[in-house]
Amino acid sequence: MKDRETELLERWRAERPMYAAWGDFVSEMLTEAVAREIHPANVELFFRIPLKPRTKEEPSLLAKAFHRGKQYKDPYDDIEDKVGVRIVVLFSEDIRVVERTITTCDRWTAAKARDFEEERAAKPFEFDYQSLHYIVRAKASVIHGGVDVAVNTPCEVQVRTILQHAYSELTHDTIYKPSIQAEPHVKRAAAKSMALIEATDDYFTQVRQKLELAQAPSRQIAAAVQAAYKPFTGLEPQPSPLNTLLVDHFCGWAKEGFEAELDAFLKEKPFLAERIQERATKELLYRQPAVLLVYWAIKQAPRSAPLNSPLSDDELAPLYGDLGLKSPGASA
Repeated sequence: MKDRETELLERWRAERPMYAAWGDFVSEMLTEAVAREIHPANVELFFRIPLKPRTKEEPSLLAKAFHRGKQYKDPYDDIEDKVGVRIVVLFSEDIRVVERTITTCDRWTAAKARDFEEERAAKPFEFDYQSLHYIVRAKASVIHGGVDVAVNTPCEVQVRTILQHAYSELTHDTIYKPSIQAEPHVKRAAAKSMALIEATDDYFTQVRQKLELAQAPSRQIAAAVQAAYKPFTGLEPQPSPLNTLLVDHFCGWAKEGFEAELDAFLKEKPFLAERIQERATKELLYRQPAVLLVYWAIKQAPRSAPLNSPLSDDELAPLYGDLGLKSPGASA
């Protein structure tokens, strides 16, 4: 007769590929959903560490099933984190963005297992480990990567800030051991660090809000040229860091009513579309939506617009020529 550990491991070895496939499926679905939620921001920057599902190692599974005093009735099925996905973001506000994608996906059921904000509200004078945990279970069978995933297969999704993640990495499997819990100075030090993390997150959020307020005008201008670029040129825009540099510099000449003025300007200069098309195949500048802003700013302020510009005189010369103006580097 097989002992219980052998039976559990045999089943785990048989089903581990299925759990790995389900974790990978969950990661892909969440990445796509978050990308839609935060567009046009870059999802690869939003996630502070790459999403990589992890299945439990055999010793860890055995320890949780039989040696941690959990008293599971059915250890294998009762353990819901045999595969897990960890999502790390910058701000606590970002956690709620991810949570929306978890709870609205129609490919699984989502049950909240832990919510740090609810724990804060219940114990406002305590500072302890913080994270948002969900268990997502397949609503129907799925084939992913050539592997059949059974209905109701669970995956744990943990969502935390990068500061919460740092605390977790520091204290995981150490501070909650009975021998260490008995040391008050250790628990006190951990609580102080968690309090500092929470305060730092508050400060980060305030800074973010102030930055977003300061950047709002340039973002509106960036959105305006982004919306105008393809209809005017017939080309797909390829925004890069250069686009941000151009908007930051040339937005100073865009005032209230810029969208209407840009529209009138482009209707007045339809030939600029052809110039952009001719150069876009070889020059990054002309694949940037902000090239429309550059043209517009040059027209408004041909002398001052190029001062301290991210573009050289040689790069600006064709744009000046298109508008029938003398380029900034031309001799008198």
